[in-house]
Amino acid sequence: MEQTIREMILQADDERNLDLICCVKEILDEFSSTHNCPLDWQHIGAALADEYPADSWVYENLDLCNFTETTEV
Repeated sequence: MEQTIREMILQADDERNLDLICCVKEILDEFSSTHNCPLDWQHIGAALADEYPADSWVYENLDLCNFTETTEV
């Protein structure tokens, strides 16, 4: 599943396809909020958040900031 998501992201990024990137975002959001979803699927968003720069088109359109752990001091 992760490879499929990554391929969709690459295509969306190459084409600047907002419809496709929005579909990916919906999938990632669903994975992260579904309790019986496989753990490796739930963590795809966090892995992507670690890979893409915060100012990238992908990071912004997928709202990857929602998949990063924030710690308060």
